[in-house]
Amino acid sequence: HPYIYKITFATANESSALVIRPFSEKGTLKDLIYKAKPKDPFLKKYCNPKKIQGLELQQIKTYGKQILEVLKFLHEKGFPYGHLHSANVMLDGDTCKLLDLENSLLGLPSFYRSYFSQFRKIN
Repeated sequence: HPYIYKITFATANESSALVIRPFSEKGTLKDLIYKAKPKDPFLKKYCNPKKIQGLELQQIKTYGKQILEVLKFLHEKGFPYGHLHSANVMLDGDTCKLLDLENSLLGLPSFYRSYFSQFRKIN
């Protein structure tokens, strides 16, 4: 799918998994929002709230449409994706692509699991 970031190499065994993707100079959607460089350390990139900037309306429309299209594609194929957040959306030019699709295959809990588990009626 054009909105899924490619994997260069993947392997797994009984106790672990390894996935290698190409490095992106633009970084993730989170890097764009925080005006951060992908190679900078985590604390330097994301712990200065003064640097945060919003996206322009056209960017929101473009990226939102692309994300919804790939989520619809995954849903139609019966593939669960519970790890959607700005750090899992890689920028490739004016295109955004989802990362970490393998998390559900590896049995990792959804990014939002802690929020959902607070509600008694949601299993």
